[in-house]
Amino acid sequence: MHPNADNLIASRFDTVIYDLDGTLIDSARDMCVAVSRVLADHGLPPISDEDARLFMGEGSKVTMRRAFAKAGRTLDEAEASAVTREFVRYYEADPVSHTTAFDGVAEVVARFDRMGLKQGVCTNKFENPSRMILQHLKLMPPITDVAGADTFTVRKPDPGHILKLIAKMGGHRDRAVMIGDSIHDVEAAHGAGLPAVLVSWGYTARPASELGAEAVIERFANLPEALGQIAAR
Repeated sequence: MHPNADNLIASRFDTVIYDLDGTLIDSARDMCVAVSRVLADHGLPPISDEDARLFMGEGSKVTMRRAFAKAGRTLDEAEASAVTREFVRYYEADPVSHTTAFDGVAEVVARFDRMGLKQGVCTNKFENPSRMILQHLKLMPPITDVAGADTFTVRKPDPGHILKLIAKMGGHRDRAVMIGDSIHDVEAAHGAGLPAVLVSWGYTARPASELGAEAVIERFANLPEALGQIAAR
C-alpha cells in the first residue's frame, strides 16, 4: 500500500461498521449445533454447517423457519417465535466453543483503532450473544458498540439499523463505510448513503461479486487497501 494510505483512509472515513457472521467471524458450527438441538427436540434431523451458513443472515427467526422447512415443517408465527426462543436459549448458553475470527481480522481492527477510527458491529444476530462472542475473541474493544436484531426497532436491510448505530457511536454517516458479506449489507449501506465492501467468503448464496458493492476483498488483510481505493476516488 501507499505509505500515506492510513492518512488517506482517515481523511475520508471516521467510522467502520461491520457485519458479524460470515464477515468477522465463522460461527456456522455453533449456530448449527444450537439449531440442531432444537430440531432434535422436535424429532427432526440436524442441519449441516453448510445449511447454517445459507440459513443465517436475516435473523434467528428466519434461520429457524428455514431449518424446519428443510425438514418439511412449515411454522406459523407462534411456532416460529417459540422455536426461536428455544434456539436463543441453547445458543446463548454456548455461542463461542467453535467460533473463530477470520484470518486478519484482529490485525486490521487493531490497525484501524490506532488510526483513531470508530468501529462497530451491525448484525441481525441478537445483541447479547454478539457482544459475548466479540469479547471472547478480544475484538471488543477495539470494536466499541454492537447493534443487534433486538437493539433498535429496525434491522438490516433497513438502513436505519446502520444509521442509528453510527449516531449512537458519535460518527458521521457521510464518513462511514459498511463491511459485510451479503445483499442485505449492501442494501442497508446504500440505503444509508454509505459505500459497501463485501468479503468473498461470507454466508451468502449469491457470489459477493454480483451484489453491487464498491469493492470485494479476498482476504481481510486487503480491507485497508480497499478503503484506500474508495477514499481516493
